[in-house]
Amino acid sequence: MPQTLNASILPLPAVDGAAEALAPDLQAPVGSIGLCLSGGGSRALTCAMGQLRALHHLGLIDRVFAISSVSGGTWANSCYTYLPASITDEDFLGVPVLDPSKLVVFGQGPNALEHLSPNNLGRVPGGLGYLRDFGEIWKLWHEWGYPTTELWQGLIGHGVLRHFGLWQPDPAASHFDTHYFSWNQAYIESGTLRRNPGLRASDFYLVQRRRPFPVFNTALFSDSTSSADLLPFEANFMLGVRQAWPTPGPQATIGGGLLESLAMNGQFQKDVDTQVVSVATPSRRYTLADVVGSSSAAFAQVLEETYPELKGLVPVYDYFPIQNRAKVGTAARSFADGGSLENLGLNALLARGVSRIVVGINTDEGLGMDDGQIVVSSDLPPLFGLQPYAKGKGYVPYSRDPGQGANRLFRHNQVFPTAAFATLQNALWQARQRGGPVIVAQRLNVLPNPWFNIPGDSSVEILWLYNDFVPAFWNKLHATVRLAIDAAGKLQFPLYNTFDMLELDAVAVNALAHLWTWNLAAPGNADVVRDFFDKGV
Repeated sequence: MPQTLNASILPLPAVDGAAEALAPDLQAPVGSIGLCLSGGGSRALTCAMGQLRALHHLGLIDRVFAISSVSGGTWANSCYTYLPASITDEDFLGVPVLDPSKLVVFGQGPNALEHLSPNNLGRVPGGLGYLRDFGEIWKLWHEWGYPTTELWQGLIGHGVLRHFGLWQPDPAASHFDTHYFSWNQAYIESGTLRRNPGLRASDFYLVQRRRPFPVFNTALFSDSTSSADLLPFEANFMLGVRQAWPTPGPQATIGGGLLESLAMNGQFQKDVDTQVVSVATPSRRYTLADVVGSSSAAFAQVLEETYPELKGLVPVYDYFPIQNRAKVGTAARSFADGGSLENLGLNALLARGVSRIVVGINTDEGLGMDDGQIVVSSDLPPLFGLQPYAKGKGYVPYSRDPGQGANRLFRHNQVFPTAAFATLQNALWQARQRGGPVIVAQRLNVLPNPWFNIPGDSSVEILWLYNDFVPAFWNKLHATVRLAIDAAGKLQFPLYNTFDMLELDAVAVNALAHLWTWNLAAPGNADVVRDFFDKGV
């Protein structure tokens, strides 16, 4: 392994066309369409599988510019993006069954809820769950000698990525994966490998077929105090905090641009030129398990709180800012789940200027009515400058109250006018009352948001996909199929709990994935999706 790495940097705002060459996803072409896959553990992964399956079936996925994801959505997005060429999309995503009455419980093939093909994404939730996770952590800790600070990444590698050949622990390297990740072969040959002749293409996981650009969202703690804020940290083949944020101390800064992913967790040494830095090679390579683990770090935090001996499980990496890097240097920084800041991944696409966005709100919070108010997923109100619903208080504007606890961290998320929230509430509720898919198209003005590097003064068209019970789907199922789904889903279909229901069997997974494929691709339903792609709102 070379002692130093030469890595691209992209100071922001970019000049001289640097962004197009180094980060071709940084700014979306005019008229681009994006897809958001929200957080939500195994439920979010499963909804994403059904949504991707539908878009493939409709022939629309190739029109998607970028897929932005959080936490469980990142589990799906990472495996989908880097899926080996030896695995077909049909095997990975499953085959559509657009008539729910044809679903059965037992048997083989796409109609059978108990059946998952060998390389299906839906096999991942069957291997998760806190008891299983703790057992795997114990193995990594005691048999393989992982330090506590690496256990979460190892668990994500083993539990999520290993199924698709994207986690290959090497006994000669302390059982860590030794692969970097990047974009495609042409991308690394044009720059990365030329700058680093000691590296080869086989050192990287690469995108092996046509795919939208991935944006994996996590968050960076602004400091180590109890009042720390979370800063948006986005990752793919370039990663970092876009904005330059001042921090306590002389000339201290966080962010200000992006760094090539292979240099993450390395110590800054010097500038090679205005677009390349020299970094001391990290003790181990920054892998897909690292970025996927950071995006879903809420589960690590729960484990850490449950088992004090796992203190240190939440990811920490060496990180240096792009702005003032020579003066500030490298420091250890703690990372949080992307959903602890913005759980939809929407703001990352608004920062790129994507003008049409399909947003999977893959929530476990069904729509409801309380005190005459429509209650929606807590992911939505902060986008409109409102705190999530609180009984007896309703939706409190952040402008009046900065919030407490987790709600306080959402106070920087507003990107849409507050007045537009009621329109969305009513539209979602009306769709729910009609008994069909809870899918709503809306045009919204975008407000400037410097926290997420969103210039604003524009508009966006959104197709909101809200995970909730759909009577029109449920009523088409045979009674025995409904009983099986109720048993597998503990009477919570399709709102499987994010933390209590990490482990989902084949019936629970297939039922939810079929629901979302039907919501988007069944005759009649598909017209809404096609019209959005073709005409917008």
